[in-house]
Amino acid sequence: MLERFSIALRSGLVDKFSRIPTAQKFSDEFNLRSVNPITRETARKWINGITMPESERLLVLIQWLSLNADYVYLTSTEVDVENYPPNKIQLLRQREFFARNALNSASPRIAIIDKLGIIILVNTAWRLAANRNPPLHKDGFICEGANYLEILDQVKGDEEKNAKIMASDIRELIRNPGKKFVLKYPCHAPGKKHWFLAELSSFNEGKETCLIISHQEISELQFLADI
Repeated sequence: MLERFSIALRSGLVDKFSRIPTAQKFSDEFNLRSVNPITRETARKWINGITMPESERLLVLIQWLSLNADYVYLTSTEVDVENYPPNKIQLLRQREFFARNALNSASPRIAIIDKLGIIILVNTAWRLAANRNPPLHKDGFICEGANYLEILDQVKGDEEKNAKIMASDIRELIRNPGKKFVLKYPCHAPGKKHWFLAELSSFNEGKETCLIISHQEISELQFLADI
């Protein structure tokens, strides 16, 4: 039921906002319609399928976003995938399931963002890396719903220069989707040096252009090159 709620919610948000909004935007809009307000962290957990709301808040979401209540409330034993009438939510579920499996099988850290810089989807490697590091922005971890461009713009200190280059390349790719960009950068931890290779490319999803960001660790290759 948690998985179906997450899929239905994401579909409803895309219908309402033409994209998955940031956790801050989602919580602000929800709180305008509910007597039981939520925090950005709660909104983030709903979007990412970590938790789901209690019945009163769920009803607000169903009414506000026109969610398929039958689909959300059915128990797993009541869902007949072959005979259940096909609808947009099921098609979204099938496409997202395929996309997630493909992304999660890849070792590089991969994120897909829209033309505004908002993260649409990340793979397991990206999510694990985000969970190992402390939150870098007000909405929490850098996963679905966060604006990657805004995060890069806010980076200060030793990593500011590379963050600005990355942000500039992303904006150029948004303007010219046919291009590809590669950036090698250090991201050292206490006691150990790490190097990464970032690759930026794009693809079309219907009429929309999405960007793919891949971070591959190349520390061993860099170490051998320095010998």
